[in-house]
Amino acid sequence: MPGNSMKTQAAIVRNTNEEFSIEEVDLADPRNGEVRVKIEACGICRSDLSALEGKEVIEFPAVLGHEATGTVDAVGKGVVRLKEGDKVILSWTPACGCCPGCLRGQVHLCREINMTTHRRGPLSQGGQGIDRFMGLGAFCEHVVIPERMAIPVTTSLPPHQTCLIGCAVTTGFGAAVNTAAVRWGETVAVLGCGGVGLSAIQGAKVAGASRIIAVDPIAERREAARAMGATDVLTAENVSVEIPKLAADGVDCAIECVGNVNTMRTCFELIRPGGRAIVVGLPGYADELTIPAINLLAEKTLSGSIYGSCQPNTDFQKILSLSEAGEFKLGALVDKIRPFSEINQGFDEMRQGHLTRVVLVF
Repeated sequence: MPGNSMKTQAAIVRNTNEEFSIEEVDLADPRNGEVRVKIEACGICRSDLSALEGKEVIEFPAVLGHEATGTVDAVGKGVVRLKEGDKVILSWTPACGCCPGCLRGQVHLCREINMTTHRRGPLSQGGQGIDRFMGLGAFCEHVVIPERMAIPVTTSLPPHQTCLIGCAVTTGFGAAVNTAAVRWGETVAVLGCGGVGLSAIQGAKVAGASRIIAVDPIAERREAARAMGATDVLTAENVSVEIPKLAADGVDCAIECVGNVNTMRTCFELIRPGGRAIVVGLPGYADELTIPAINLLAEKTLSGSIYGSCQPNTDFQKILSLSEAGEFKLGALVDKIRPFSEINQGFDEMRQGHLTRVVLVF
């Protein structure tokens, strides 16, 4: 690899469903337009678990991790927005600035977003490239990334909380506030109350929803949903019967945070004429969704949401400010904090499905 490099520690996985091994790797120095970030905390996201299970397009060996925060400790030539010592939250949209999505101001639709780097980039071991999930590979003590993927923030909140804004929080909050554009007094149903769903509930509350119905089969998650602003909580059973009792004409907005086509269809069925169904959950690549076409004549809409339709440069700080003001319960989303060395235990806990977030601290 050309140029100078440093040694750092990364959690490497070499095949589907194998355990992580923390090993020394080579990390090239920042090139033009790049920065190096010393990672302080990284959440274990469901997308990381999907990648480990072979449900995402990555190449092994790989370093996963993308929901992270840290401090800039080196900058390459041409970097103008960041300096050493800046606090940053990593963003997984490259925000290239040149593609149609970016030119429309929709950086969350940047065509450069990719799950794999095809083992190209600054990370290597023994002269062989290592893939970095979502272009970040943040289960590593240091990362080198384009300046645009490191969002400067000002906050007094601890890293084990702020890291969640890099993915789950922004995805859920933005789905309610940006994609669905929840309005004052509306009734919102959120199906699936993991980290994304709980963030969507809080986003709907911030936006002024008068009734928020949370649906999840796990009792702990239903309790968490109520603590974060849900006015009603339901199990997944008979949701199509129970919600009409709470909203006879249908809910104004239903947000799907599960990634199951049946749940997506249910969301569409639950909305009133003129209502919005928003799909946030990640389905399988081969999954197909069918809905009764006649219902479209009732001006019902079904749309997807990626990364909460966000503008990281403004939305990250907005959520931090809401959290510092007590209007968004960021800390309540963290169930457990583990040292980086316990990454395998953290993944085991996330597999069990009862925890909202396990965060690794470095």
